[in-house]
Amino acid sequence: MNSKKVKMISSKKEIKIILEKGEFFSGKYLKFIYIKEFNLVPQLKLLISVPKKKIKLAVDRNSIKRKIKAFYFRKKEIQKINGNVIIIYNYLKPVKYIKLEQDMLSFQKKVFNT
Repeated sequence: MNSKKVKMISSKKEIKIILEKGEFFSGKYLKFIYIKEFNLVPQLKLLISVPKKKIKLAVDRNSIKRKIKAFYFRKKEIQKINGNVIIIYNYLKPVKYIKLEQDMLSFQKKVFNT
């Protein structure tokens, strides 16, 4: 059995479905578009987007993506979440992990009740 319960979304078809049918949640730094699923085996699928218009340097964009991924790959409660989530960075400057974590925790509590 796969120990990682988080997969990355790469299919254009899947992305289009989430964007069309998904629900929205916005934090101060991140915007979430999500669809809850009700499968027997919980699995979270993620897509992380950091727009080039907001963050010019690739180093900073990659750093933000790494911080968001770290949150989801480290948390034990994530194993109970079942759905597809697109995370869009929505701030003009790079921010510290703690600030991103606050947005992600508030999203998780409101949407998935964990």
